[in-house]
Amino acid sequence: RRLKAKPPFCLPRDLVLSQGSAMAKQLCLISAVLATSASALGFAGWTYDPEHPVEPFDGVAKAVSDMIHNHIPVDRRQDGWQGSFCSCMENGHISSWYQYSSAMYLIDTCNPTKGFVMRTGHLQDRHTEPLQGMMACDTLKLISYCMSHHAQEALPAWKPTCSNAHYTIGACDVDCSGAVHRFGGLGLAGLLAGTLAVFGFGA
Repeated sequence: RRLKAKPPFCLPRDLVLSQGSAMAKQLCLISAVLATSASALGFAGWTYDPEHPVEPFDGVAKAVSDMIHNHIPVDRRQDGWQGSFCSCMENGHISSWYQYSSAMYLIDTCNPTKGFVMRTGHLQDRHTEPLQGMMACDTLKLISYCMSHHAQEALPAWKPTCSNAHYTIGACDVDCSGAVHRFGGLGLAGLLAGTLAVFGFGA
C-alpha cells in the first residue's frame, strides 16, 4: 500500500487549541515553510557514514576549543580574548523550543582552561525537525558573531569548519566569515549577546 508522507514537525494540535496562540500557529507555519524550502533546494542533510563517523557539530566544538587553547594558532596578542569570547557565548540567545532561550542549553563548557564543549546530541535531528535546524543555525551565527567581535583573527580558521556544519542545515543563512557588524545582520542571538556584554553581564 502507499505510505503517506510524514507532515513537517509542528506543535501538538491540543497545545495549539488550548493556548489559542497566534504565535504557536506562526511557529507551525515557519516550520512547514523551512521544511518545504529545504526540500525545494534539494537538501538531503548529513547522513551517517560508517567509514567516516563524524558529527559536524563535534568538529565545531573541537575547532573552537583548539583555538581557545591555541592548538590552532590565532594571530592575536594575548589580551584574554578567550574569556571575552566565552562571556559573549554564554550571554547569547538562540532559537529553542518555541522561544528564544539561553545558548547555555547547548553549551556545556566554555572557558580558557577547559575549552569549548557543546551538547551536540540536542542537534542530531536537525535534518528532520526544522526547529532544531534553526537552533543549529543560530549557534553558528552566535559563534561567528562572538569571534568577529573578540577574536577576528580567528575567522579564517573558523570559516571552513563553520561552512562544513552549515551544509548540514537546511535553509540556514549564517555568514561564516562573521564580517557583519551592521544592525539587522547580527540576528537576535548576536544582538542580545552584544547588549548583555555592553552592560557587563556575565563578565
